[in-house]
Amino acid sequence: MNRDLTTYLKVFPGWIDPGLCKQTLKEIRRNNWVQHEFYYTNTNDYRSVSGSRELDVSRDQISTTPQIMQRIWDGYLAYTQSLEFEWFDGWKGFSAVRFNRYRKNRVMAEHCDHIHSLFDGEIKGIPTMSLVGLLNDNYEGGEFVMWQDTAIPLKQGDIMIFPSNFLYPHRVDPVTRGTRHSFVAWAW
Repeated sequence: MNRDLTTYLKVFPGWIDPGLCKQTLKEIRRNNWVQHEFYYTNTNDYRSVSGSRELDVSRDQISTTPQIMQRIWDGYLAYTQSLEFEWFDGWKGFSAVRFNRYRKNRVMAEHCDHIHSLFDGEIKGIPTMSLVGLLNDNYEGGEFVMWQDTAIPLKQGDIMIFPSNFLYPHRVDPVTRGTRHSFVAWAW
């Protein structure tokens, strides 16, 4: 086992077909969007860390969702197989895709992915892997930053997978031009 944390952050270039990205971008324009909020376990409430600068999210499902979900499944499989760990053989389930929209000056505050809202009593587990996919790259700014100072370059169609725990704090810096669209899902 490698003790270098960067080993367990993997980017899969061009994982989502450009045509699928384009069709998804076309359809999510009609989605219902709400401002993102983080859940705080110690106070049992939701709040926006960055105020009005926090990104917008949509959980609306669209016609391309099944294809994206298949590519997410394929990505998780490729990730777990690449680890070659006898003690880690996969996942029990994964969330529906959530779409993220970062308009000009929008951000996602630094956080780690302890996604409590995935588990409602019927579904039980802990998030083990986070998957982020980029739907477009015709914007400026909006860098995905891990560990406070490591920008992870992503292009349209790339997906990135990393462990969902406190060792992988990350954020998205302000978009300075255009709109950044991505999606995210979590496995447990």
